Amino acid sequence: MRKQTIFVAAILLMFAINAAWAGDLFNESAKTNSFLSPPKTSQITLSYFSPLQSTMQDSVPLTREQQLSKLPGYKLPKKALFFSAVIPGAGEAFVGSYWKAAAFFVIEAGAWTYYGVNRSKGLKKEDEFEFFADEHWNSEAWLSWYNGLQESEQNIFTHATHMLELLEEGRRTQQYYEMIGKYSEFVTGWDDLDFAGSGINDISDITVDHLYDFRYNRTDNADYYMDMRAESNDLLGRARTGTTIAMINHLLSAIDAAWTAKIHNNRLLKTALRMEKIHFDYRTEPVLSLKFNW
Repeated sequence: MRKQTIFVAAILLMFAINAAWAGDLFNESAKTNSFLSPPKTSQITLSYFSPLQSTMQDSVPLTREQQLSKLPGYKLPKKALFFSAVIPGAGEAFVGSYWKAAAFFVIEAGAWTYYGVNRSKGLKKEDEFEFFADEHWNSEAWLSWYNGLQESEQNIFTHATHMLELLEEGRRTQQYYEMIGKYSEFVTGWDDLDFAGSGINDISDITVDHLYDFRYNRTDNADYYMDMRAESNDLLGRARTGTTIAMINHLLSAIDAAWTAKIHNNRLLKTALRMEKIHFDYRTEPVLSLKFNW
């Protein structure tokens, strides 16, 4: 009976030393009831490799992540996060979650397709309204009318100075194409002004007081032009929405990949401490058994 007691005590002592040794490898402090609830890193260490063997093989001590990366089946969450941050779904595929990988990849492809289609349409419509403006808005007609105003009337306008600078430099910028259709002070440049019933026979007779009426009631070209600009801006806005969806998809996929890797690693190892009976020296004796499953 004394030999049996010594044998059981030796088994328990070896178990205690091994568990403590595994905990020291990751610099984890001992916890209360550590035999019943060993730390996850200690569980993995006990299950997959011997600290003594690792120390003998590596002349330079390995970091915690380097040690974990050697474990069969272990997936580093940081690596999974990086993969999905670059290509959504790649981190999930790395971990083995192929359905989620496919879902994130489809969303990514759809977002960039949506971006490309709408951007192409928006730029095409932009070319159309710029061509239309070049055909139907006469900068020389507007400039001749503006120069015929008194200085006090010219000072009323808030955008004319900028237009004069653009015309002098020969530049047709985004602001140029916006101003000619948006502000009534540039209405005299449109070639379809309707003078019927206005009491005005020539563009030179249009005064500051007539500008609002002519812009919103006597030029269809300006209205048609602004409709084309609105359509182009709407399409380009949709394209920007596509890029936003893609960026959000990158972020969500990266977070999900790291989380999926963590869950995967937690499922690799299951521990169970229980009392079992073994046959020793023709007798049945109770012993503590620690079981690892992966």
